[in-house]
Amino acid sequence: MSVDITVAIPTYNGESRLPEVLDRLRSQVHTQNFSWEILIVDNNSIDNTAKVIQAYQADWSEIFPLKYYFEAKQGAAFARRHAIEVARGTLIGFLDDDNLPASDWVAAAYEFGQKYPAVGAYGSQIHALLETVPPDNFHRIAPFLAITERGSQPLQYEPSKKLLPPSAGLVIRKQAWLESVPKQMILTGRVSGNMLTSEDLEMLSYIQKSSWEIWYNPAM
Repeated sequence: MSVDITVAIPTYNGESRLPEVLDRLRSQVHTQNFSWEILIVDNNSIDNTAKVIQAYQADWSEIFPLKYYFEAKQGAAFARRHAIEVARGTLIGFLDDDNLPASDWVAAAYEFGQKYPAVGAYGSQIHALLETVPPDNFHRIAPFLAITERGSQPLQYEPSKKLLPPSAGLVIRKQAWLESVPKQMILTGRVSGNMLTSEDLEMLSYIQKSSWEIWYNPAM
């Protein structure tokens, strides 16, 4: 049985970060008119991530399910593909385990997907929680930290500009992924002994080249 939207959280050693993310998801608003689920994809963690999720599941009384899956192949690309395979949602929203969604993030993600059926993927507005006041030229490196602040209006990422959103806070239409993204990608994400990243941009490039639109949704 399908659901309207899946929230997928790939994680590696996320025992200290996941509780706040799950608490935020547990208190989402305006979700009464659609169905959704939460998936945790444990990407070969060696800490107590599994036990943390088990404790949440034991106390979970929400109508939307909280599910746990284990992915032994190290790398964000493998964790995301696992999420795609098991997700029941027509839309799949990816949160990193240090992304703290606004109280209406799930509702805003669902509504945008309904309003723009030609959009294959769309990114969130992402702000930083900074421990100190950043230097004046911090904006020059902000995009490399997935900080995404592109104004208050939705906008399309035009292929000619060679710019795509980060995977943090990204929603993908499952149909677009299945039609566009090969099962074996070149980039896997950071793994032991290999810091080659940008696997999210590879995945989005396939979707964009298949004529699906990619957008920025500031409401998320």
